Amino acid sequence: MDDIRRALPEDLDQVGESKRRIPEMAIGLILVIGGALGAMLMYRSGTESQTVVASSHSLQRGHVIAPADLIATEVPGDAARFFVAGTDAQSLVGQTLAVDVGSRVPLSSAMVSANNPLLATEALTSAAVAVGNFPVEIAPGDHVRVILAPEMTMSATTPPRMFETVVTVWSVRLPENFSDYAVITLRGSLDLATAVAGAGKVHIVVVGEDAATTDANDRSAP
Repeated sequence: MDDIRRALPEDLDQVGESKRRIPEMAIGLILVIGGALGAMLMYRSGTESQTVVASSHSLQRGHVIAPADLIATEVPGDAARFFVAGTDAQSLVGQTLAVDVGSRVPLSSAMVSANNPLLATEALTSAAVAVGNFPVEIAPGDHVRVILAPEMTMSATTPPRMFETVVTVWSVRLPENFSDYAVITLRGSLDLATAVAGAGKVHIVVVGEDAATTDANDRSAP
């Protein structure tokens, strides 16, 4: 009995200490869980997804965008400002891609260039250009020089000549079905159409934008 009485105070102290530790542990767990939930809510609020425009399939540089080329996709909210918003999808239709893009890639305004309407003095002229007679990197919007060569015959003595002005590439259709010719449409004057029609072969070389500016200044000079 004495042994039991001596043990009782110690046991009571241990029970009391255990009771004190349980609430402290519970409070610690609540604080940890609350902190984690707060962090998750803060992260979610900073990365709430937004709808932007993306490519529906892989597209090549120089492709003129059609409605079927576009889909909606979701990106984190803090990244959405870099891309075209879903509500502005129509602004991309008719524009030309300046870079290659893969499937489901979000599109930005820096990836496209606009085709401005033709002036009253301009026309579109298409030419079948043999592979090897134009740079493989050619794309809509490029400034080019057109070299017109006669048909190669035994009696041909006329050397190739360069069209007098710099013109702009409107569209490019690369060879299909084992063809050796690409169809390249050029934006220029009506004189260009006449020159291409009378040529045996057409060669195209890409020039810098400065060349186009210089050419325009030369034509406007008295």
